[in-house]
Amino acid sequence: MEAGSRGYPFRVGSSIRLFRVRGVEIGVHWSWLLIFALIAWSLGSALFPATHPGLAARTYLAMGVVAAVLFFGSILLHELAHAFMGIRQGVRMEGITLWLLGGVARFSGTPGSPGAEFRMTVVGPVTSIVLGGAFLGLSLVAARAGWPVPVRAVADHLGRINLILAVFNLVPALPLDGGRVLRSWLWRRQRSFVAATVAAARAGSAFGWLLIGVAVLGFLGGEGAPALWLALLGWFLLQASEAEAAAAVVQAAFRGRRVSDVMTPDPQTVDPDMDLARFVDVAAGPGGHSTYPVVEEGRLVGAITLRRAGSVAGEERSARRVRDAMVPASELPTVPTDAAVADALPALAERGRVFVVEDGRVAGIVSAADVARAVEARRLRSEEGRPRRGPGLLVWLAVAAAMVAVAGFLYHPPVVVVEPAPAIDVTDAVDIRGVPTDPIEGRYLVAPVSVSRPNGLEALLAAFDPNRDVLPLSAMLPSDVPPQRVLERQRAAFQESRVIAAAAAARAAGMEVTVEGSGARVVDVMAGSPAEGLLRPGDVIVEIDGRPVATADDLRGPLTSSPAGTTFRLEVERADTRRRVAVRTARVTSGGQSFVGLGVLLDTRGLSVDLPFHVSFPERPEVAGPSGGLVYALLIADLLDPADLAGGRVVAATGTVDLEGDVGPVGGLAAKAESARASGADILLVPAGGVGGLDPEDLTIRGVATLEEAIGVLGGRA
Repeated sequence: MEAGSRGYPFRVGSSIRLFRVRGVEIGVHWSWLLIFALIAWSLGSALFPATHPGLAARTYLAMGVVAAVLFFGSILLHELAHAFMGIRQGVRMEGITLWLLGGVARFSGTPGSPGAEFRMTVVGPVTSIVLGGAFLGLSLVAARAGWPVPVRAVADHLGRINLILAVFNLVPALPLDGGRVLRSWLWRRQRSFVAATVAAARAGSAFGWLLIGVAVLGFLGGEGAPALWLALLGWFLLQASEAEAAAAVVQAAFRGRRVSDVMTPDPQTVDPDMDLARFVDVAAGPGGHSTYPVVEEGRLVGAITLRRAGSVAGEERSARRVRDAMVPASELPTVPTDAAVADALPALAERGRVFVVEDGRVAGIVSAADVARAVEARRLRSEEGRPRRGPGLLVWLAVAAAMVAVAGFLYHPPVVVVEPAPAIDVTDAVDIRGVPTDPIEGRYLVAPVSVSRPNGLEALLAAFDPNRDVLPLSAMLPSDVPPQRVLERQRAAFQESRVIAAAAAARAAGMEVTVEGSGARVVDVMAGSPAEGLLRPGDVIVEIDGRPVATADDLRGPLTSSPAGTTFRLEVERADTRRRVAVRTARVTSGGQSFVGLGVLLDTRGLSVDLPFHVSFPERPEVAGPSGGLVYALLIADLLDPADLAGGRVVAATGTVDLEGDVGPVGGLAAKAESARASGADILLVPAGGVGGLDPEDLTIRGVATLEEAIGVLGGRA
């Protein structure tokens, strides 16, 4: 975005001047240092670790710093495009400043025509679009060429963020680029720069309030820094749009006028040797003023205000003189009588009044009240600012639609979208040694889902898609646990599920398996669940109703086999202490699946599984959660069984499996069914009771309660 330097409520000047590019001074405001550090930190500590796991911490930090540098480099190129085109259109360029909210190109005056403003404005978003395309192209080349992951990740992020920057800047709300494009169109249509500015500024104010509203919703939904960022941006748009409109009105009112036309002439003056007590009597009496020029032998030597005189103690005023408390003339803003009013406005905005001096003599004073009176008089006598015709209802409908669409893109409601993800072939992902195995004729697929935090538009579209589920955020992510921590726990649950699947498959094959543990450890507690406030992550449950709990399965069995509302007495280890708690089960929902439980995610502390064979699994950082247990159990069972269970088919399965072979519920079944269908699966096995509502074409879906039942389905025995 760019800001005109005249009439602006605040000037974003450069605290640090860096260099010049073709005569354009580049600098940074002190606030830029803060936002640069914040962006680099957030990218290196949150975004890149979540989207590209498995790298070293120092690598993420380097990626964050490089991405932040290139991001602000992209903003600088955006602003330079404005500056160079503005210079070609005859507008004087004062400089470019990088600051808290991005970048500001400072111009003096206004473009000479609607076409000139359009050209100098639209070149900025075009530059961002070109940069976005270039970075995304680099990301694709890097992926195909096998370049390091950090290069691909940074290029992809910069491509996306530049396109987002371009779209946001094209919102038709002054002072954004889209608002200036809107003003250029209204200017051409209405033949009035002032009227066009006022209309475009109103759109800017409306968008500012809309962003503040989105920020409030974000705060209520648990958003922290992003909501604060939107609130600051909305506040900036409100202030800047109002200032743009005011500046346009003032500049139009004073076009071609001199300070002598608006000043208060021949102001009352005081002598520098007048005692302050007498001055206070004069200034505080009827017809007094707040400020007086101090004149000696006809020349301006300073100015005295009632406030400065009042700062001297009452008993000292008779002995003190005006010259002792006045502001010397060298520190006063002064202009000659023939100066343009526009030249006096910056000093007037900063100091509140300007002294008009002719040959050292005080000819008058220009105050904010003088300017306001002159503007109002000009408005009453002139047609300036009154458009010849309105912009039309369709224009404002289009403007409103664009604003709402962008606000919907920026707003992230407290929901998640569960949608199909490409199925993963795990047929060759298990290595068993120590016992004979039989080759598999067919394939086994994990049918995963993608869980994402959508913006408002994406959530709306997902709500109308039968293959996507929109769920409350609290059903997937605990409010007090960082998303990265949740992802780490889910990956750990996936690792454990494969070991338990191997044990269940070995038992199904009639082999002896020894399982040991030292309690069921609480990994997460769902918000609003029966366990909230009673259990916390890290607790280890070692007894249920007096019976010892060695593994998580020892706890899940009694909980899920009893009706909702059953009260259980648990003995819990927390740190170095033991405590007893009574918890009543309820029907809880997780990942879109409803079941009876406490609302906790469990694993086994000190899990040790002694199998009659050695099994190993490759790393799968893209898969998380325990729902792949069933397919791994079936795959291992097929390897151990002389019969060919797959029988040349493509088998997909989803569901948890415990040590006894019981299949537990999972969420996102509609999305998983679509993933399996799209991947060419012939059959999909899901937990019993989960088949209802699933009817994808060309896919057989069967519900199973146990691993033994699932093996029977594949073997044609069920």
